Amino acid sequence: MNGRERVMATVNRQPVDRTPIDCWLYQKQFLERLEADYGPREKFIEEFGIDVFVGLMPFPNQYGRKFDIHELADVPLEDPKHPKWLNFTDWNHDFGGTNIATAIRDHKGKRCVLAHCWGMVEGTSSFLGIENCWMNLGGNPQQMANFFDRYADWMCLQVDQMIEAGVDMMTLSDDWGSNGTMLFSPKSWRALIKPYAMRVVQYARSRGLPVNLHSDGYILQVVDDIIEMGYTSWHPVQESAGIDPREVKAKWGDKIVIYGSLELIDGLLKYDGDELDEYITERFGIYAPGGGFIFNGGHFIQPDIPPMRLVRAYRLVNKLAAQYGTLQ
Repeated sequence: MNGRERVMATVNRQPVDRTPIDCWLYQKQFLERLEADYGPREKFIEEFGIDVFVGLMPFPNQYGRKFDIHELADVPLEDPKHPKWLNFTDWNHDFGGTNIATAIRDHKGKRCVLAHCWGMVEGTSSFLGIENCWMNLGGNPQQMANFFDRYADWMCLQVDQMIEAGVDMMTLSDDWGSNGTMLFSPKSWRALIKPYAMRVVQYARSRGLPVNLHSDGYILQVVDDIIEMGYTSWHPVQESAGIDPREVKAKWGDKIVIYGSLELIDGLLKYDGDELDEYITERFGIYAPGGGFIFNGGHFIQPDIPPMRLVRAYRLVNKLAAQYGTLQ
């Protein structure tokens, strides 16, 4: 199986030759360190059988300024069919990844091309700023809901464009969790965010596109909702926020694909050598049996991670992944 076939089989609950593997090598300064100590990203993804390559969609606010909540209703969402959404190049100085069109050009057919897009809160934060977005979720919920309504329709048109371009899967990135609980009440989340995110997810699924949720933090209060909405996978399942991986596997492992398990700070940075080997092996033992698991780090690999520690980790990951194939 190639990477695309392996990932698609996993999200569709079909047998695979090994556990799919991902590694988000998209932070510029880490990539510079990796190349100096080991070699370029391309060498890493070939040597360690990385099955996914991410293309990033830019934030929906490309106006060059933030807006006030009272302006939001009049802010037009730019043409979702404009080529810039797939071909964007004006990234922040520390981003070492690429746009969706380039990811498709370089990896289509070999790996799962995953389009990383912005969910209701993170997309709206690009217009209001993070603090103002959170404040207005509580202070001006109707105005926020009105914008989410427009944004969800805009994202559905983006789904069409991504499918036509050749994307295999999409992520809706929307951090809903904190340490030990959610950033807002489940009741508020169900009223303000769920209906609009669900519209995008179900539209994508109706067109055959799997949808991954990226949400940092503790969100166990709404995992049943997330499955109901139609998400096919969940990243990163953040243990350091208080999530018990065994509970997740037992309750939801047959209903949603677990995409992650390697914490950056409390795993890859904290441990080395045999301790890191034990950490990774334990998580494979929890999540991989029976399938429904894609191994990945919790986020972009950061510059304070020693590159050769990552290399060592992924040598073990390759061995473990081969032990959990489900093809007969």
